Amino acid sequence: MGLFPEPYAPTWGPDPEGLGDRSLREHLGTLHVKPEQRDWVEAMCCLLAFGPLDQAAATEFFRTHALSGWNAAQAMAALSATKLVKGTRALIEAIAGQAQLAEIRLGATVRRVSQTGDGVHVEVEGGESVDASAALIALPMNVLNSVEFEPPLSQVKRTASQERHAGVGRKTFVKVRGDSGNVSVLAPEEQAVNWAVTYARSPQGSWLIVFSADPGRLPMTAFDDTAGMQEALQPLLPGAEVESIVGWDWANDPLALGTWCIYRPGQLARLLPDLRTAEGRVFFAGADSAAAWRSFIDGAIESGYRAARDIDDSLTG
Repeated sequence: MGLFPEPYAPTWGPDPEGLGDRSLREHLGTLHVKPEQRDWVEAMCCLLAFGPLDQAAATEFFRTHALSGWNAAQAMAALSATKLVKGTRALIEAIAGQAQLAEIRLGATVRRVSQTGDGVHVEVEGGESVDASAALIALPMNVLNSVEFEPPLSQVKRTASQERHAGVGRKTFVKVRGDSGNVSVLAPEEQAVNWAVTYARSPQGSWLIVFSADPGRLPMTAFDDTAGMQEALQPLLPGAEVESIVGWDWANDPLALGTWCIYRPGQLARLLPDLRTAEGRVFFAGADSAAAWRSFIDGAIESGYRAARDIDDSLTG
């Protein structure tokens, strides 16, 4: 609790034990519990890290539990039980509907952001450009280096983008033959699939949500390899027959280069403060640099409010 005494605050620590430099794999090595308890904890680490456990910081797990009052049941409720009644799209549409002065351009890939004496000039792929008094950059940390900034971003931000965070997992919707029943099966990192849970079911077929923290363990030759996915599911759901797969390879998408943001050991203290710091008329927000629910929609909204206040103070102060 000493590391995150006020988990919703933008500061943390002190960290006399050096927990911030410890990976989840290293921390799991310090646990002395029954095998079934260890498997459960390791599986939960896989779901949160969504990447190899030797590359994800143990502090990411501590932070989530601190935000949940250090209560495992509340953490599960916060992570998966509480849903938007009308779905994420309704939330996005509500936010966009309130942005009456905004012009939203979908499919406009930014290539260059330059600051002038009295504003910011943004160049979009294809030749278009936009000028404004300030710019708010909400790009994922992993792709910051894909945009040219003038003057260049701080060395810390460029290093963060070069190192990337540890989130590279694969989430897919998998249709299996017949009625799967209401299932939720967890497995430790050694398994290719670490979580399979029913999304919808009927005698004509069922949809599962399938999480694989380390895609390197999946026996799939392609993203839609039904035979490979069927093999991966057998230890968790013996006899499951895979009919189709729906998903997206975020780790190799050039506009994302990763899944949700999970810091590597040492990145929390070294990178987070600078990722939140404005540079001239260029401000930064996004789930990757949120103080509290980093990597979640809640974190993106939190950081957006913070950055909007900072921009308002800068332009009116």
